[in-house]
Amino acid sequence: MEPVSKEVPFFASNPVTVGLAEEPQEKKSARRRFRELVWDSLDRSPEERRFISKIDFHILTWAGLAYFSKNLNQNNVANAYVSGMKEELNVVGNEYQTFTTMWTIGYVISQIPSQIICTRVRISVWCPTWELLWVLVTFATAAVHTSHHLYACRFFVGLAEGTFYPAVHTVLGGWYTKYGVRIELGKRACIFFASAFIGSMFSGYLQAALYTGMNGVGGLSGWRWLFIFDGIITLPMAFWAYYALPDLPSNTRVRWLTPEEKQLAMDRMKGTGKQLDEPFTLVGLRRILGKWHFWVYTTYYAFFICSENIGTYMNLWLKSLDRFTVPQINNYPTVTNAITIVTTLAYGWVSDGLQIRAPIVYFSLTVCFFAAMNLAIWDGVPFGLKWASFYMTGFAQGSGPIFLTMVNEYCAGDSLERKFILGTTNSIAYAFNAWIALVTYNTTYAPRFLVGNSVTAGLIICAAMTLTAAVLLQRHDDRNKKKETSVEGDTTMGDARETDSR
Repeated sequence: MEPVSKEVPFFASNPVTVGLAEEPQEKKSARRRFRELVWDSLDRSPEERRFISKIDFHILTWAGLAYFSKNLNQNNVANAYVSGMKEELNVVGNEYQTFTTMWTIGYVISQIPSQIICTRVRISVWCPTWELLWVLVTFATAAVHTSHHLYACRFFVGLAEGTFYPAVHTVLGGWYTKYGVRIELGKRACIFFASAFIGSMFSGYLQAALYTGMNGVGGLSGWRWLFIFDGIITLPMAFWAYYALPDLPSNTRVRWLTPEEKQLAMDRMKGTGKQLDEPFTLVGLRRILGKWHFWVYTTYYAFFICSENIGTYMNLWLKSLDRFTVPQINNYPTVTNAITIVTTLAYGWVSDGLQIRAPIVYFSLTVCFFAAMNLAIWDGVPFGLKWASFYMTGFAQGSGPIFLTMVNEYCAGDSLERKFILGTTNSIAYAFNAWIALVTYNTTYAPRFLVGNSVTAGLIICAAMTLTAAVLLQRHDDRNKKKETSVEGDTTMGDARETDSR
């Protein structure tokens, strides 16, 4: 009996029915290789290409448009603050920063419980329901009359939003694979993430338009109309999610996939070593906490998220200069979001095309460190370099989905660990960010945040060191797996030879 190599996915042995066989790389023409790099499904069988197109359309439309509106809402607070909200609500002292803190508290509280609940409740029911709550609270934000009213709204918006981001990465990691040169997850995670910054960029333009065109209409200020429009945009996406969200391959019930396509999804997941879903238990939790993945990945993401505050205060700097109009103050910072969109998409294609993850993250940290140092020094830094440094912070955030792709791929063999860590990375990171941003970026110190920018530079160094630890530990695990595979292969061949001799 000839031994079967464990490194070959089982679906590769049945290319006729499944359409997933991997053609040797040397036989592919440059044109076919280029097609794979442009979009990975272009060089698949018709059946698999049709399947991937379906899940791309349904998952990415829901995730992308919903995240667009959520980041639109998040940036609405900053744009509303410089467009009349400060004066109308009599926002004083550090209350502006507290708005963000209240959102963060709600965001942190909901994430880990949500990911645990998603091991027992369908994501296709859980997430859209919270989306509807998010819409209702967003509408309520347009009616606030005091800072304390806005505190409550921001808390509940964060509570509802916390269920969203880790759930999306859970779904993406459940449906997209990594096999040979066909790596699907990185670019899609980046497309999803980039949609948020389209919302951030659009927020400034929308606020500028509402400030000039809707201010006073219906007796409402322009900044209040911003939140009304946000709720209107999001409501259809909440209802769309009930239909489009496919849960995971092991428990999907969506009508837009045929039984054959559902089986294909299961084959793809099993063929890349992904386990079926496992409900949350204390035994499973102990297993997760006994590995380095939880501790190192969560630590890195905490450093990373806490270093992202640096680029969010350009509008306060512009406002302090007393030389720009309200529309200009809203519009100029949107270039940072445009840079983030471009770099995020570039990270996705490069990381999948070259099959690399960590180098992309190192690059983004390096650029952001340079920007942080310029803004920390401040005095003596030319006006143009300050402006450019705010824009350079747009290189950093797009590496977030690349890192979470690493988590999705490396923890693929343990479904419970994958879901749990996707929740804890975000939750714990924002738990630290809630008070770090409040202390280091106190609004009363605007526009120069000496403490905040200096702390950010230090956090970036810590993030780079933690990422290095993760890379080294991954390599150590990979070497051990290869040794185990080699020993098992030798044992299997030995048994086969012994059988033949008999």
